[in-house]
Amino acid sequence: MVTKSKTLLFTALTAMISSVAFSQTAPKKIRLSQKDVAELVLKQGSKTKETNLEYLQNRLAAAEVLTKYDWKLAVNAGYLFDKTHTFSPNMPDTSKHEKHPTDITLTKPIALTGTILGIEIHRLSQRADVAAPTPPATAAPAQQTQDNYGITIEQPLLGNFLGLADRAAVNAAETTYQATEILRANALEDVVLDTIRLFWDTYVAQDNFKESVASRDRTKKLLDSVKRKTSLGYSAPGDLSQTQAQYEIREQNVKSASVTYLKNMDNLLTSLGLEPGSEIEFAVTESVPPVPKLSPVKTDDLRVIRSQRLKLTAAEESLAASKSSGYPNLAFVGKVYTTGTDETSDGSYSEAASGKHPQYYAGLKLEYNFGSDIQTERIINKKAMKELEESRLARQLLESSDGLVQAERRVQSTYAIAQSAVKQREYLDKAVQELNRTYAQGRTDIKTLIDVMNNYFTAEVSLSRAIGDYQIALNELAASRDELISESKENK
Repeated sequence: MVTKSKTLLFTALTAMISSVAFSQTAPKKIRLSQKDVAELVLKQGSKTKETNLEYLQNRLAAAEVLTKYDWKLAVNAGYLFDKTHTFSPNMPDTSKHEKHPTDITLTKPIALTGTILGIEIHRLSQRADVAAPTPPATAAPAQQTQDNYGITIEQPLLGNFLGLADRAAVNAAETTYQATEILRANALEDVVLDTIRLFWDTYVAQDNFKESVASRDRTKKLLDSVKRKTSLGYSAPGDLSQTQAQYEIREQNVKSASVTYLKNMDNLLTSLGLEPGSEIEFAVTESVPPVPKLSPVKTDDLRVIRSQRLKLTAAEESLAASKSSGYPNLAFVGKVYTTGTDETSDGSYSEAASGKHPQYYAGLKLEYNFGSDIQTERIINKKAMKELEESRLARQLLESSDGLVQAERRVQSTYAIAQSAVKQREYLDKAVQELNRTYAQGRTDIKTLIDVMNNYFTAEVSLSRAIGDYQIALNELAASRDELISESKENK
């Protein structure tokens, strides 16, 4: 009784473990349509993520141009021990000074006008140790502080006149980024198109595998029939050998089609970010939808053209910036300071803040680089870039127009091929049925039947390929019209 109980318990545990193992290893079934594939690859495809990250890196170039116009704070503070000789008649040469200089500057370049605004704070605290027994009556106090507070302005007048070069450089960087960001949607469209092509390749490979198995089974039935006729002495010489050879060919086709199908399935699952080993059910119909009637598209509205026009604008701005920077740097400089000096830091600050001791400065600053002639080369380079972008724009206008026409032609062609493939399969299916009957009646040669069966197998696979090519052509047409990815999805 105990042994029987142990046996029942072992059986129950084995069944439980088997059910758990089966639930863990059972493939996950996923039904996929062409639309599902596009949405999945945009949502979780690794290539989509890589594309977005690649284009995200383009933001840095535009941001780096703006760093030139950041607030710039500089602080310099320290301790200075000074025992140098002095020419002051009121201070002996044996005096020692301990100084604490502090300098703070805050500047802000403005790209709109090229103006550089600045705020300066300078403080010098000093303590003198005079070695003479009795310092002169007119000597400066042993301890004192001097403060200087100022506002500065520098305005370009020749090179970068009123910020012309600065504005052009900023506009060029921002426009270039906008141009590349527009093309991000085209790159994502390429990812979607590649995945849709893989989807149809996998579907065709699956259909090829299924048809290979079905063709092998049909050939097996024919082989069994030929064997019966041969055993009864009704078959023609060579019928059995031809059929056996044909059966081996079908076996080879099954093996080859299986490898191709599994390879494409693995690639599709990886592209969509799905769990390896998942079982995909293709939501595909063999019907051939009619060619959609589409309204004309303006070539100038296409993303690639809009992007190229922005690139041309950026090249023009860069050329303008280079020309403006080619002149000598002549700038107006203005400075206003207020100073204060006292034995205490509070007194020095109060005197400076009162504005009783102002300083005013107005002048011109000239800077000119010469010797390498690099600026001339920069202008030549930017001019060549502008002309290059103009040439690219003209070419892309023609190529985009041609691409739209060619995409429409491909849709029309693949549609006609798909319709013809449907009819071809129907005719060959009818021919196989008729020849099977006539061969059984001894009125048809075995080679004729085998040839027609092979043609039917080819027609089955060709139909799947034709439907896939037509659907791919429709998606390529949508991509050429910038309609494969909507504006909302491209900005995600």
